[in-house]
Amino acid sequence: MDFAFFIITYVLSVFHFAYGYKEAIKISAETGKVNGWSVIFSFPLGLIFAFFTNFFYHKIY
Repeated sequence: MDFAFFIITYVLSVFHFAYGYKEAIKISAETGKVNGWSVIFSFPLGLIFAFFTNFFYHKIY
């Protein structure tokens, strides 16, 4: 069961970092006011899931 949680948290971490990066690139090309909430929430969620990935990795090995 720990291995499944490890894979899920790893995928979610990579997804949130990639999504945040894509949104940051999109925001950097805009002119005027932008809504940056997706970037603000994506990177911390990526860090949280990276922490859980590390936690489950150390439970497995």
